[in-house]
Amino acid sequence: MKYAPIIIFVYNRPDHTKRVIDSLIANKEASDSDLIIYSDFAKTEVHIKKVNEVRSYLKEIKGFRSIRIIERAENYGLAKSIISGVSEVIDQSESVIVLEDDILVSPYFLQFMNSSLEKYKNEEKVASIHGYSYPMDTTDLDDTYFIRGADCWGWATWKRAWQYFEPDGEKLRDQLIREELVARFDYDNTYPFFQMLTDQILGRNNSWAIRWHASIFLNNMLTLYPKESLILNIGLDNSGTHCDDNGYLSKEFSTKKNHKYPSIIEENNEARSRMVKYFRSISKHQIPTRISLFTKIFVRLFGLSKRILIRLFGFFRNQQRTVEITFTGNYQTWEDASAICSGYDSDIIISKVKESLQFVRDGKAVYERDSVIFDTIEYSQPLLIGLLFASALNGGKLKVLDFGGSLGSSYFQNRKFLSKLALVEWSIVEQEKMVTIGKLEFENKELRFFHSINEAVENRQPDSVILSSVLPYIKNPYEVLALIKKFNFETIVIDRTPFFVKDLPDRITIETVPPEIYTAKYPAWFFNYKRFMDFLSDQYELVESFESNDKYSLADAEIIYRALIFKRKK
Repeated sequence: MKYAPIIIFVYNRPDHTKRVIDSLIANKEASDSDLIIYSDFAKTEVHIKKVNEVRSYLKEIKGFRSIRIIERAENYGLAKSIISGVSEVIDQSESVIVLEDDILVSPYFLQFMNSSLEKYKNEEKVASIHGYSYPMDTTDLDDTYFIRGADCWGWATWKRAWQYFEPDGEKLRDQLIREELVARFDYDNTYPFFQMLTDQILGRNNSWAIRWHASIFLNNMLTLYPKESLILNIGLDNSGTHCDDNGYLSKEFSTKKNHKYPSIIEENNEARSRMVKYFRSISKHQIPTRISLFTKIFVRLFGLSKRILIRLFGFFRNQQRTVEITFTGNYQTWEDASAICSGYDSDIIISKVKESLQFVRDGKAVYERDSVIFDTIEYSQPLLIGLLFASALNGGKLKVLDFGGSLGSSYFQNRKFLSKLALVEWSIVEQEKMVTIGKLEFENKELRFFHSINEAVENRQPDSVILSSVLPYIKNPYEVLALIKKFNFETIVIDRTPFFVKDLPDRITIETVPPEIYTAKYPAWFFNYKRFMDFLSDQYELVESFESNDKYSLADAEIIYRALIFKRKK
C-alpha cells in the first residue's frame, strides 16, 4: 500500500513542532511516508526569532521517506496556508494527511489514516478521515463511525472530496438557510456552527475549518471517526492565540492498533445522538462573561467547570474588577507605537464586544463595558447628565452622534432613562467591521450605524455628539475635533478622557490590556488640558467638568480622567 503524503503547517512554536514530529516518527509508517512542511512567515517582527528557530529545526528532521520544506516569504495566516497547501499537494498525490504544529498523534495514527484512505478511496459518499473523537459517551458505540460533515484535528482526505471545498462562506450560509438545514447543521441547535460560519463571513474569524465542514455537510458527505481519539491537542497552553490549557485537555490518546469499520456507509444515528446529548448537557456551562467565541466552543467541547473558568479568566460578572490596564512609553509618532500593537479592528476584541452586547440586548445582562458584562449598571453620571442636557435643549428630543460608540455600549447603558424622552435617534459612527455587525444584529428604530460623520449627518441630522473614551485611541484626535466643530453640533459631551494634571505636552503611550479581558496592545493618547480646551474655545463654552471614575495612571506623571460638557456659543 502506498502511503499518503503528510502535510504539517507550522509557524512560530519550535517546541510544539518538535513534539509533533517526534510523535509522527513513532509511527512505523513514517519511514515510508513523504513529509511536506509549510512554514509561514512572521506576521510581525516580534515573531521572526521564533519562526527562524522553527525553520532551523526543520532542516534537522530525519525519519521520513522524503522531506520537503516550503518557507513562505510572506505571512499567509493559517486559513490561506492550509487551503493553498492542501490544494497544491493533493493535486499531485490524490490523497493527503493533514496536521498542524500542535497535534500530537498516536503511534497508530498513520496506520489508521492510511488504511482508511485505502478502504474508502472510491467511496464518493466518504469525504474525510478524522483522528479526533469528541469527549462524549462512547459506551457500546461501534469501533469507528460516520458523521455528516468534516473536521479539522488530524484529518485526511482525497482529491475527489477536496474539490467540494467552497471558500465563499456566504454561499454556504445561504444554502443552509435555503435548504432549511441550520438546525441540523448546529446539531439540533446545541452547537454554534452556523454562528461560526456567520462570523467568518463578517470577518470576525478566518476559519477554513468551518467552511470545510459546511461544504461537506451540504454535499451530504461523511467523515469517519474513531471511537477513541488518536490525537492530542497541545496548543491550548498560551503558546498560541486562544487560551490556557493547564492540563485540562491532557487526555491520553488511544494506542489502539487495529480498527473495525462500519458495515454500511451512512451516518451513525446513535453516534450523532450521543454528540447532540453531550452538547446539550454541557450547554449550561455557557457563561455570559468576557469570553470569545472560541472560548465558548472550548467550554462546550470540554465541559470546563466554573472553578476552572475562574482560574482561566479571572472573574465572572458582578465580581469586583481587579484587572489592571497599564500605559507605558512616550512615543514620537502614532506609527512608532502602532508597529508593536494589534490594532482596534482585532477580531478578538470585536468578537468579545459583540458577544457581551448580545447578552445586554437580549436581557441576559444589563450592562457592558470594554467587553465585560455585569448585572448592575456602572453609570457614567456625567455622560447621562450630558445626554439629558442635550435633550433639554431640544425640547425633550435626543438626536445624538456617538463617535466610536462600539456596538451601542452607551446606548444600552442609558436606555432606561432615554426611554422617557419624546424622541431618541442614536447614530453610531464606527470602523467597517463594527458597522457591518451593528447593521446586521443591533440596529433598531432608535439605534443606527454609519461609516462616517458625513453619512450620519446626511441621514439623521444629529444635534449633539458624544466622545466616550474614544479620542485617546484615534491617530489624529484634533482632526476629528475639527471635523466635529465644522458641523456645529449644539452640544459636545466628552467622557472618560485622560489629561495631565501638570502642564505636560500631549503624549502617545501603549495601552496593554490584560488577558483576563482580552490580549491586546494599542496606542493611546494622554492630553494637555489647556491645549485641549483652547482648541474648542473658539466655538464652544464649557458647561461643566467632572472627574471620571477611571484611575489609570502613568509611572512618571499624574493623570486625571475628565468628563466635559460643551455647549455651542451663540
